[in-house]
Amino acid sequence: MKIGKYKIGRVWTIVIVIILLLLAYILIGQILKNPLEGYTTEKVSAGDVVQEVTETGSVRATKDINLSFKSIGRVASINAVVGDMVKKGDTLAVLDSSGTSAQMQSAVAQLNTAKTQYEKLLKGSTPEEIQTYKNSVSSAENNLQSTYKNALNVLDDSYTKIYNAYNVVTSLQDAYFYTMDPQGIKVSQAATDMESNMKSVKNYLDAAKSDGSGDVDTAISKTILSLNSVYDDLRIIRDQCDQGIYYTTVAAADKASLDGQKTYINSSATSITTLQQNISSYRIALQSAKDTLAVATAEPRQEDIEIYKSQIDQAQANVNLYQSQIGDNSIISPIDGRITAVNAKRGEVVSYSAPIIQMLSSEPFQIKVNIYEQDIVNVDPGDVVKINLVAFPDQTFEGKVLSVDPAEKIVDNVVYYETTIEFPNQPVGIRSGMTADVTVEAAKKQNVMRISRGIVEEIDGKKMVDVVVGKKIEKREIETGFEGNDYYEVISGLSEGDQVVVSAP
Repeated sequence: MKIGKYKIGRVWTIVIVIILLLLAYILIGQILKNPLEGYTTEKVSAGDVVQEVTETGSVRATKDINLSFKSIGRVASINAVVGDMVKKGDTLAVLDSSGTSAQMQSAVAQLNTAKTQYEKLLKGSTPEEIQTYKNSVSSAENNLQSTYKNALNVLDDSYTKIYNAYNVVTSLQDAYFYTMDPQGIKVSQAATDMESNMKSVKNYLDAAKSDGSGDVDTAISKTILSLNSVYDDLRIIRDQCDQGIYYTTVAAADKASLDGQKTYINSSATSITTLQQNISSYRIALQSAKDTLAVATAEPRQEDIEIYKSQIDQAQANVNLYQSQIGDNSIISPIDGRITAVNAKRGEVVSYSAPIIQMLSSEPFQIKVNIYEQDIVNVDPGDVVKINLVAFPDQTFEGKVLSVDPAEKIVDNVVYYETTIEFPNQPVGIRSGMTADVTVEAAKKQNVMRISRGIVEEIDGKKMVDVVVGKKIEKREIETGFEGNDYYEVISGLSEGDQVVVSAP
Protein backbone atom coordinates (compact mmCIF):
# COMPACT_ATOMS: atom_id res chain seq x y z
CA MET A 1 0.00 0.00 0.00
CA LYS A 2 2.81 2.41 0.64
CA ILE A 3 4.40 1.60 -2.59
CA GLY A 4 1.23 2.53 -4.54
CA LYS A 5 0.88 5.85 -2.79
CA TYR A 6 4.46 6.68 -3.55
CA LYS A 7 3.97 6.09 -7.25
CA ILE A 8 0.92 8.29 -7.36
CA GLY A 9 2.72 11.14 -5.66
CA ARG A 10 5.57 10.89 -8.08
CA VAL A 11 3.33 11.17 -11.08
CA TRP A 12 1.73 14.32 -9.74
CA THR A 13 5.09 15.78 -9.05
CA ILE A 14 6.13 15.25 -12.66
CA VAL A 15 2.90 16.81 -13.92
CA ILE A 16 3.34 19.87 -11.72
CA VAL A 17 6.93 20.28 -12.89
CA ILE A 18 5.85 20.14 -16.52
CA ILE A 19 3.14 22.72 -15.94
CA LEU A 20 5.57 24.99 -14.19
CA LEU A 21 8.02 24.64 -17.06
CA LEU A 22 5.31 25.50 -19.58
CA LEU A 23 4.26 28.53 -17.57
CA ALA A 24 7.85 29.64 -17.31
CA TYR A 25 8.29 29.27 -21.10
CA ILE A 26 5.18 31.28 -21.81
CA LEU A 27 6.14 33.96 -19.33
CA ILE A 28 9.68 34.22 -20.66
CA GLY A 29 8.31 34.32 -24.28
CA GLN A 30 5.99 37.19 -23.40
CA ILE A 31 8.82 39.03 -21.75
CA LEU A 32 11.12 38.53 -24.72
CA LYS A 33 8.38 39.05 -27.48
CA ASN A 34 8.77 42.00 -30.06
CA PRO A 35 5.84 44.37 -29.44
CA LEU A 36 5.67 45.25 -33.22
CA GLU A 37 5.27 41.70 -34.32
CA GLY A 38 2.34 41.37 -36.76
CA TYR A 39 2.27 45.11 -37.71
CA THR A 40 2.81 46.32 -41.28
CA THR A 41 4.65 49.63 -41.53
CA GLU A 42 5.72 52.12 -44.17
CA LYS A 43 8.76 54.34 -44.12
CA VAL A 44 8.14 58.04 -44.72
CA SER A 45 10.19 59.09 -47.77
CA ALA A 46 10.47 61.70 -50.51
CA GLY A 47 8.67 61.07 -53.76
CA ASP A 48 6.04 62.35 -56.20
CA VAL A 49 2.42 63.08 -55.30
CA VAL A 50 0.17 62.91 -58.36
CA GLN A 51 -3.48 63.71 -59.00
CA GLU A 52 -4.86 61.64 -61.88
CA VAL A 53 -8.17 61.53 -63.71
CA THR A 54 -9.02 58.29 -65.45
CA GLU A 55 -11.72 57.94 -68.12
CA THR A 56 -12.50 55.98 -71.27
CA GLY A 57 -12.88 57.75 -74.60
CA SER A 58 -12.49 57.03 -78.30
CA VAL A 59 -10.19 57.86 -81.19
CA ARG A 60 -11.57 60.49 -83.53
CA ALA A 61 -10.38 62.12 -86.72
CA THR A 62 -9.00 65.59 -86.13
CA LYS A 63 -11.72 66.96 -88.39
CA ASP A 64 -14.90 65.34 -89.69
CA ILE A 65 -16.29 67.78 -92.24
CA ASN A 66 -19.50 68.19 -94.23
CA LEU A 67 -19.00 70.42 -97.28
CA SER A 68 -21.77 72.26 -99.12
CA PHE A 69 -22.34 74.99 -101.70
CA LYS A 70 -23.22 78.51 -100.58
CA SER A 71 -25.75 79.02 -103.35
CA ILE A 72 -28.42 77.16 -105.29
CA GLY A 73 -27.53 75.85 -108.73
CA ARG A 74 -26.94 72.98 -111.13
CA VAL A 75 -23.90 70.79 -110.55
CA ALA A 76 -21.43 71.19 -113.40
CA SER A 77 -18.84 68.70 -112.15
CA ILE A 78 -17.97 66.37 -109.28
CA ASN A 79 -14.21 65.87 -109.01
CA ALA A 80 -13.96 63.32 -106.19
CA VAL A 81 -15.22 59.83 -105.33
CA VAL A 82 -15.47 58.02 -102.03
CA GLY A 83 -12.05 56.91 -100.82
CA ASP A 84 -10.05 59.57 -102.67
CA MET A 85 -7.24 61.26 -100.80
CA VAL A 86 -7.39 64.99 -101.52
CA LYS A 87 -5.20 67.95 -100.68
CA LYS A 88 -6.14 71.25 -99.12
CA GLY A 89 -7.25 73.61 -101.91
CA ASP A 90 -8.41 70.87 -104.30
CA THR A 91 -11.65 71.69 -106.14
CA LEU A 92 -14.09 68.91 -105.27
CA ALA A 93 -17.31 70.09 -106.96
CA VAL A 94 -18.48 73.01 -109.11
CA LEU A 95 -21.85 74.61 -109.96
CA ASP A 96 -22.65 76.05 -113.38
CA SER A 97 -21.38 79.66 -113.32
CA SER A 98 -21.85 80.71 -116.94
CA GLY A 99 -24.24 83.57 -116.12
CA THR A 100 -22.12 84.89 -113.28
CA SER A 101 -18.97 84.62 -115.40
CA ALA A 102 -20.49 86.89 -118.06
CA GLN A 103 -21.39 89.44 -115.40
CA MET A 104 -17.89 89.11 -114.04
CA GLN A 105 -16.34 89.92 -117.43
CA SER A 106 -18.52 93.00 -117.75
CA ALA A 107 -17.54 94.13 -114.25
CA VAL A 108 -13.84 93.65 -115.05
CA ALA A 109 -14.25 95.74 -118.22
CA GLN A 110 -15.90 98.52 -116.21
CA LEU A 111 -13.09 98.37 -113.67
CA ASN A 112 -10.45 98.65 -116.40
CA THR A 113 -12.29 101.62 -117.92
CA ALA A 114 -12.49 103.37 -114.56
CA LYS A 115 -8.78 102.80 -113.97
CA THR A 116 -7.92 104.10 -117.45
CA GLN A 117 -9.97 107.25 -116.92
CA TYR A 118 -8.35 107.81 -113.54
CA GLU A 119 -4.86 107.42 -114.97
CA LYS A 120 -5.75 109.75 -117.81
CA LEU A 121 -7.01 112.32 -115.31
CA LEU A 122 -3.71 112.22 -113.43
CA LYS A 123 -1.61 112.44 -116.61
CA GLY A 124 -3.74 115.18 -118.16
CA SER A 125 -4.66 115.62 -121.80
CA THR A 126 -2.23 114.91 -124.60
CA PRO A 127 -1.00 117.76 -126.83
CA GLU A 128 -3.17 116.41 -129.63
CA GLU A 129 -6.26 116.49 -127.41
CA ILE A 130 -5.48 120.01 -126.22
CA GLN A 131 -5.14 121.17 -129.84
CA THR A 132 -8.50 119.58 -130.61
CA TYR A 133 -10.08 121.50 -127.71
CA LYS A 134 -8.47 124.73 -128.94
CA ASN A 135 -9.87 124.07 -132.40
CA SER A 136 -13.30 123.64 -130.86
CA VAL A 137 -12.96 127.00 -129.14
CA SER A 138 -11.93 128.66 -132.41
CA SER A 139 -14.79 127.04 -134.28
CA ALA A 140 -17.30 128.15 -131.66
CA GLU A 141 -15.90 131.70 -131.75
CA ASN A 142 -16.14 131.79 -135.56
CA ASN A 143 -19.70 130.56 -135.48
CA LEU A 144 -20.65 133.22 -132.96
CA GLN A 145 -18.89 136.04 -134.82
CA SER A 146 -20.40 134.95 -138.12
CA THR A 147 -23.83 134.96 -136.56
CA TYR A 148 -23.25 138.44 -135.15
CA LYS A 149 -22.26 139.70 -138.63
CA ASN A 150 -25.34 138.13 -140.14
CA ALA A 151 -27.38 139.75 -137.38
CA LEU A 152 -26.71 143.19 -138.83
CA ASN A 153 -28.22 142.07 -142.13
CA VAL A 154 -31.25 140.66 -140.35
CA LEU A 155 -31.62 143.87 -138.36
CA ASP A 156 -31.35 145.94 -141.58
CA ASP A 157 -34.06 143.78 -143.13
CA SER A 158 -36.27 144.23 -140.08
CA TYR A 159 -35.83 147.99 -140.17
CA THR A 160 -36.64 148.01 -143.90
CA LYS A 161 -39.83 146.03 -143.30
CA ILE A 162 -40.91 148.43 -140.57
CA TYR A 163 -40.06 151.40 -142.83
CA ASN A 164 -42.08 149.95 -145.73
CA ALA A 165 -45.01 149.18 -143.47
CA TYR A 166 -44.94 152.74 -142.09
CA ASN A 167 -44.97 154.21 -145.63
CA VAL A 168 -47.98 152.06 -146.60
CA VAL A 169 -49.80 153.24 -143.47
CA THR A 170 -49.07 156.94 -144.07
CA SER A 171 -50.30 156.66 -147.67
CA LEU A 172 -53.45 154.90 -146.46
CA GLN A 173 -53.91 157.54 -143.80
CA ASP A 174 -53.61 160.37 -146.34
CA ALA A 175 -56.03 158.66 -148.72
CA TYR A 176 -58.78 157.59 -146.30
CA PHE A 177 -58.28 158.52 -142.65
CA TYR A 178 -57.66 162.26 -142.83
CA THR A 179 -60.60 163.17 -140.60
CA MET A 180 -60.47 162.85 -136.82
CA ASP A 181 -63.32 160.44 -136.46
CA PRO A 182 -62.82 157.43 -134.12
CA GLN A 183 -61.30 155.34 -136.87
CA GLY A 184 -59.06 158.15 -138.00
CA ILE A 185 -57.87 158.73 -134.43
CA LYS A 186 -56.93 155.06 -133.97
CA VAL A 187 -55.13 154.97 -137.30
CA SER A 188 -53.24 158.14 -136.41
CA GLN A 189 -52.18 156.77 -133.02
CA ALA A 190 -51.04 153.48 -134.57
CA ALA A 191 -49.07 155.31 -137.25
CA THR A 192 -47.37 157.44 -134.62
CA ASP A 193 -46.39 154.33 -132.64
CA MET A 194 -45.03 152.72 -135.80
CA GLU A 195 -42.92 155.77 -136.49
CA SER A 196 -41.56 155.71 -132.95
CA ASN A 197 -40.64 152.04 -133.21
CA MET A 198 -39.05 152.60 -136.60
CA LYS A 199 -36.82 155.37 -135.20
CA SER A 200 -35.94 153.20 -132.17
CA VAL A 201 -34.89 150.29 -134.35
CA LYS A 202 -32.85 152.66 -136.48
CA ASN A 203 -31.00 154.02 -133.45
CA TYR A 204 -30.19 150.56 -132.06
CA LEU A 205 -29.12 149.36 -135.51
CA ASP A 206 -26.73 152.27 -135.95
CA ALA A 207 -25.24 151.65 -132.50
CA ALA A 208 -24.75 147.97 -133.28
CA LYS A 209 -23.00 148.73 -136.51
CA SER A 210 -20.57 151.04 -134.78
CA ASP A 211 -19.89 149.45 -131.36
CA GLY A 212 -19.97 145.64 -131.80
CA SER A 213 -21.63 142.57 -130.43
CA GLY A 214 -22.81 144.00 -127.10
CA ASP A 215 -25.03 146.51 -128.89
CA VAL A 216 -26.07 143.87 -131.41
CA ASP A 217 -27.64 141.84 -128.57
CA THR A 218 -29.46 144.95 -127.37
CA ALA A 219 -30.55 145.84 -130.90
CA ILE A 220 -31.92 142.34 -131.44
CA SER A 221 -33.92 142.37 -128.19
CA LYS A 222 -35.33 145.86 -128.85
CA THR A 223 -36.10 145.07 -132.49
CA ILE A 224 -38.12 141.99 -131.49
CA LEU A 225 -40.21 144.20 -129.18
CA SER A 226 -40.63 146.83 -131.89
CA LEU A 227 -41.65 144.28 -134.51
CA ASN A 228 -44.29 142.88 -132.20
CA SER A 229 -45.56 146.41 -131.48
CA VAL A 230 -45.62 147.29 -135.20
CA TYR A 231 -47.53 144.09 -135.92
CA ASP A 232 -50.15 145.11 -133.37
CA ASP A 233 -50.36 148.57 -134.92
CA LEU A 234 -50.94 147.08 -138.39
CA ARG A 235 -53.63 144.81 -136.97
CA ILE A 236 -55.43 147.85 -135.43
CA ILE A 237 -55.25 149.84 -138.69
CA ARG A 238 -56.48 146.87 -140.70
CA ASP A 239 -59.41 146.49 -138.35
CA GLN A 240 -60.38 150.15 -138.88
CA CYS A 241 -60.58 149.53 -142.63
CA ASP A 242 -63.62 147.40 -142.01
CA GLN A 243 -65.33 149.85 -139.68
CA GLY A 244 -68.17 152.19 -140.75
CA ILE A 245 -67.80 153.96 -144.05
CA TYR A 246 -64.28 152.66 -144.44
CA TYR A 247 -65.55 149.22 -145.13
CA THR A 248 -66.59 150.41 -148.58
CA THR A 249 -64.30 153.32 -149.13
CA VAL A 250 -60.95 151.62 -148.50
CA ALA A 251 -59.93 149.81 -151.63
CA ALA A 252 -59.48 146.05 -151.48
CA ALA A 253 -55.95 146.45 -152.83
CA ASP A 254 -55.05 148.72 -149.93
CA LYS A 255 -56.50 146.25 -147.47
CA ALA A 256 -54.49 143.47 -149.12
CA SER A 257 -51.38 145.63 -148.88
CA LEU A 258 -51.90 145.99 -145.12
CA ASP A 259 -52.31 142.23 -144.80
CA GLY A 260 -49.06 141.76 -146.72
CA GLN A 261 -47.22 144.13 -144.40
CA LYS A 262 -48.46 142.17 -141.37
CA THR A 263 -47.05 139.01 -142.94
CA TYR A 264 -43.70 140.67 -143.62
CA ILE A 265 -43.43 142.01 -140.08
CA ASN A 266 -44.39 138.66 -138.57
CA SER A 267 -41.83 136.87 -140.74
CA SER A 268 -39.17 139.35 -139.74
CA ALA A 269 -40.01 138.89 -136.06
CA THR A 270 -39.64 135.11 -136.49
CA SER A 271 -36.29 135.49 -138.25
CA ILE A 272 -34.83 137.80 -135.67
CA THR A 273 -36.12 135.62 -132.80
CA THR A 274 -34.39 132.65 -134.43
CA LEU A 275 -31.26 134.78 -134.75
CA GLN A 276 -31.38 135.57 -131.05
CA GLN A 277 -31.70 131.84 -130.20
CA ASN A 278 -28.77 130.98 -132.51
CA ILE A 279 -26.57 133.57 -130.85
CA SER A 280 -27.47 132.15 -127.42
CA SER A 281 -26.69 128.59 -128.58
CA TYR A 282 -23.35 129.60 -130.10
CA ARG A 283 -22.44 131.57 -126.97
CA ILE A 284 -23.17 128.48 -124.81
CA ALA A 285 -21.17 126.29 -127.18
CA LEU A 286 -18.24 128.71 -127.01
CA GLN A 287 -18.30 128.74 -123.22
CA SER A 288 -18.48 124.95 -123.11
CA ALA A 289 -15.52 124.68 -125.46
CA LYS A 290 -13.56 127.13 -123.30
CA ASP A 291 -14.45 125.19 -120.13
CA THR A 292 -13.36 121.94 -121.73
CA LEU A 293 -10.07 123.49 -122.80
CA ALA A 294 -9.55 124.91 -119.30
CA VAL A 295 -10.14 121.51 -117.70
CA ALA A 296 -7.84 119.82 -120.21
CA THR A 297 -4.98 122.25 -119.51
CA ALA A 298 -5.47 122.52 -115.73
CA GLU A 299 -4.12 120.28 -112.97
CA PRO A 300 -6.72 117.70 -111.85
CA ARG A 301 -8.87 118.94 -109.00
CA GLN A 302 -8.92 116.94 -105.78
CA GLU A 303 -12.69 116.55 -105.99
CA ASP A 304 -12.33 115.09 -109.49
CA ILE A 305 -9.64 112.71 -108.24
CA GLU A 306 -11.95 111.56 -105.45
CA ILE A 307 -14.82 111.04 -107.90
CA TYR A 308 -12.68 108.86 -110.18
CA LYS A 309 -11.34 106.92 -107.19
CA SER A 310 -14.90 106.33 -106.07
CA GLN A 311 -15.76 104.99 -109.51
CA ILE A 312 -12.79 102.60 -109.31
CA ASP A 313 -13.86 101.44 -105.83
CA GLN A 314 -17.40 100.82 -107.01
CA ALA A 315 -16.20 98.88 -110.05
CA GLN A 316 -13.81 96.86 -107.85
CA ALA A 317 -16.66 96.08 -105.45
CA ASN A 318 -18.70 94.68 -108.35
CA VAL A 319 -15.76 92.53 -109.44
CA ASN A 320 -15.31 91.28 -105.87
CA LEU A 321 -19.00 90.48 -105.64
CA TYR A 322 -18.97 88.32 -108.76
CA GLN A 323 -15.70 86.71 -107.74
CA SER A 324 -17.29 85.80 -104.43
CA GLN A 325 -20.36 84.38 -106.18
CA ILE A 326 -18.16 82.30 -108.48
CA GLY A 327 -16.18 81.15 -105.46
CA ASP A 328 -19.41 80.17 -103.71
CA ASN A 329 -20.16 77.97 -106.71
CA SER A 330 -17.18 75.74 -105.91
CA ILE A 331 -16.47 73.36 -103.05
CA ILE A 332 -12.79 73.63 -102.13
CA SER A 333 -11.19 71.14 -99.74
CA PRO A 334 -10.22 73.03 -96.57
CA ILE A 335 -7.84 70.27 -95.39
CA ASP A 336 -5.86 67.24 -96.49
CA GLY A 337 -8.10 64.22 -96.05
CA ARG A 338 -10.10 61.30 -97.40
CA ILE A 339 -13.52 61.51 -99.07
CA THR A 340 -16.10 59.48 -97.13
CA ALA A 341 -19.33 60.40 -98.98
CA VAL A 342 -20.50 62.16 -102.18
CA ASN A 343 -24.18 63.14 -102.15
CA ALA A 344 -24.74 64.74 -105.58
CA LYS A 345 -24.38 64.00 -109.29
CA ARG A 346 -23.51 66.09 -112.30
CA GLY A 347 -26.56 67.92 -113.66
CA GLU A 348 -28.44 67.73 -110.37
CA VAL A 349 -29.88 70.92 -108.93
CA VAL A 350 -28.79 71.36 -105.32
CA SER A 351 -29.69 73.86 -102.64
CA TYR A 352 -27.27 75.85 -100.55
CA SER A 353 -26.08 74.33 -97.25
CA ALA A 354 -27.10 70.80 -98.31
CA PRO A 355 -24.18 68.44 -97.49
CA ILE A 356 -22.63 67.46 -100.83
CA ILE A 357 -19.26 65.98 -99.79
CA GLN A 358 -18.11 64.48 -96.50
CA MET A 359 -14.47 63.92 -95.58
CA LEU A 360 -12.12 62.99 -92.74
CA SER A 361 -8.91 64.82 -92.01
CA SER A 362 -5.66 62.96 -92.71
CA GLU A 363 -4.00 64.78 -89.83
CA PRO A 364 -3.07 62.74 -86.70
CA PHE A 365 -6.04 61.36 -84.80
CA GLN A 366 -7.19 62.80 -81.51
CA ILE A 367 -8.96 61.25 -78.55
CA LYS A 368 -12.29 62.57 -77.35
CA VAL A 369 -13.22 61.76 -73.76
CA ASN A 370 -16.05 62.95 -71.51
CA ILE A 371 -14.73 63.87 -68.04
CA TYR A 372 -17.03 64.05 -65.03
CA GLU A 373 -17.75 67.54 -63.69
CA GLN A 374 -16.08 66.85 -60.32
CA ASP A 375 -12.86 65.82 -62.07
CA ILE A 376 -12.79 68.43 -64.84
CA VAL A 377 -11.81 71.20 -62.40
CA ASN A 378 -8.42 69.48 -62.08
CA VAL A 379 -7.83 69.17 -65.84
CA ASP A 380 -6.13 71.90 -67.86
CA PRO A 381 -4.78 72.12 -71.42
CA GLY A 382 -1.20 70.89 -71.50
CA ASP A 383 -1.67 68.21 -68.83
CA VAL A 384 0.26 65.00 -69.58
CA VAL A 385 -1.91 61.98 -70.48
CA LYS A 386 -1.13 58.24 -70.51
CA ILE A 387 -3.07 56.46 -73.24
CA ASN A 388 -3.88 52.77 -73.56
CA LEU A 389 -5.63 51.64 -76.73
CA VAL A 390 -7.68 48.46 -76.48
CA ALA A 391 -6.51 47.53 -79.97
CA PHE A 392 -2.85 47.80 -78.87
CA PRO A 393 -2.86 46.22 -75.37
CA ASP A 394 0.92 45.97 -74.99
CA GLN A 395 1.66 49.64 -75.61
CA THR A 396 1.19 52.78 -73.56
CA PHE A 397 1.27 56.09 -75.38
CA GLU A 398 1.84 59.57 -74.04
CA GLY A 399 -0.17 62.63 -75.06
CA LYS A 400 -1.43 65.87 -73.62
CA VAL A 401 -4.72 67.65 -73.09
CA LEU A 402 -5.37 69.89 -76.09
CA SER A 403 -8.63 71.56 -75.06
CA VAL A 404 -11.65 71.34 -72.78
CA ASP A 405 -15.05 72.23 -74.24
CA PRO A 406 -16.52 75.04 -72.09
CA ALA A 407 -20.06 73.78 -72.77
CA GLU A 408 -21.43 70.94 -70.70
CA LYS A 409 -22.57 67.62 -72.13
CA ILE A 410 -25.40 65.78 -70.38
CA VAL A 411 -25.14 61.97 -70.42
CA ASP A 412 -27.78 60.04 -68.40
CA ASN A 413 -28.48 63.21 -66.39
CA VAL A 414 -24.81 63.48 -65.43
CA VAL A 415 -22.73 66.51 -66.40
CA TYR A 416 -19.57 65.87 -68.39
CA TYR A 417 -17.20 68.07 -70.39
CA GLU A 418 -15.74 66.86 -73.68
CA THR A 419 -11.95 66.93 -73.56
CA THR A 420 -9.68 66.62 -76.59
CA ILE A 421 -6.36 64.81 -76.23
CA GLU A 422 -3.60 64.73 -78.81
CA PHE A 423 -0.74 62.24 -79.00
CA PRO A 424 2.05 62.35 -81.56
CA ASN A 425 3.44 58.83 -81.76
CA GLN A 426 0.44 57.02 -83.18
CA PRO A 427 0.68 53.36 -84.15
CA VAL A 428 0.20 52.13 -87.68
CA GLY A 429 -3.32 50.81 -88.14
CA ILE A 430 -5.06 53.22 -85.79
CA ARG A 431 -8.65 53.92 -86.82
CA SER A 432 -11.34 56.41 -85.94
CA GLY A 433 -13.67 55.03 -83.27
CA MET A 434 -11.15 52.84 -81.39
CA THR A 435 -11.53 52.68 -77.59
CA ALA A 436 -8.93 54.48 -75.49
CA ASP A 437 -8.35 54.40 -71.73
CA VAL A 438 -6.74 57.64 -70.65
CA THR A 439 -5.13 58.76 -67.40
CA VAL A 440 -4.69 62.51 -67.13
CA GLU A 441 -1.89 63.71 -64.87
CA ALA A 442 -3.93 66.63 -63.63
CA ALA A 443 -1.46 67.89 -61.03
CA LYS A 444 1.87 66.79 -59.59
CA LYS A 445 4.34 67.66 -56.85
CA GLN A 446 7.78 66.19 -57.15
CA ASN A 447 10.26 65.14 -54.45
CA VAL A 448 8.10 65.97 -51.43
CA MET A 449 7.65 64.06 -48.15
CA ARG A 450 4.71 61.71 -48.61
CA ILE A 451 2.70 58.90 -47.05
CA SER A 452 0.01 56.63 -48.42
CA ARG A 453 -3.53 57.96 -48.25
CA GLY A 454 -4.82 54.80 -46.51
CA ILE A 455 -2.60 55.37 -43.49
CA VAL A 456 -4.19 58.66 -42.50
CA GLU A 457 -7.18 58.74 -40.17
CA GLU A 458 -9.31 61.79 -39.55
CA ILE A 459 -10.30 62.14 -35.90
CA ASP A 460 -12.22 65.20 -34.67
CA GLY A 461 -11.15 67.07 -37.78
CA LYS A 462 -7.48 66.22 -37.27
CA LYS A 463 -5.37 64.00 -39.49
CA MET A 464 -3.77 61.29 -37.37
CA VAL A 465 -1.32 58.45 -38.05
CA ASP A 466 0.18 55.65 -35.95
CA VAL A 467 3.94 56.10 -35.66
CA VAL A 468 6.46 53.54 -34.39
CA VAL A 469 8.53 55.11 -31.62
CA GLY A 470 11.10 52.68 -30.30
CA LYS A 471 9.15 49.56 -29.49
CA LYS A 472 5.93 51.47 -29.00
CA ILE A 473 3.21 52.80 -31.28
CA GLU A 474 1.86 56.28 -30.68
CA LYS A 475 -0.77 58.40 -32.42
CA ARG A 476 0.49 61.61 -33.92
CA GLU A 477 -1.25 64.58 -35.58
CA ILE A 478 0.17 65.56 -38.94
CA GLU A 479 -0.40 68.41 -41.42
CA THR A 480 -0.92 67.39 -45.04
CA GLY A 481 -0.57 69.48 -48.17
CA PHE A 482 -1.13 68.40 -51.75
CA GLU A 483 -3.50 65.44 -52.05
CA GLY A 484 -2.84 62.90 -54.76
CA ASN A 485 -4.69 59.79 -55.81
CA ASP A 486 -2.39 57.50 -53.73
CA TYR A 487 -0.37 59.81 -51.46
CA TYR A 488 -0.58 62.84 -49.22
CA GLU A 489 2.14 65.43 -49.11
CA VAL A 490 3.34 65.71 -45.49
CA ILE A 491 3.90 69.30 -44.35
CA SER A 492 4.67 68.64 -40.67
CA GLY A 493 4.42 65.97 -37.98
CA LEU A 494 6.65 63.40 -39.66
CA SER A 495 10.26 63.22 -40.75
CA GLU A 496 11.90 61.24 -43.50
CA GLY A 497 12.55 57.69 -42.30
CA ASP A 498 9.74 57.57 -39.72
CA GLN A 499 7.90 54.24 -39.66
CA VAL A 500 4.17 54.63 -39.91
CA VAL A 501 1.72 51.80 -39.24
CA VAL A 502 -0.11 50.62 -42.31
CA SER A 503 -2.07 47.79 -40.65
CA ALA A 504 -2.26 46.17 -37.22
CA PRO A 505 -2.42 42.39 -36.42
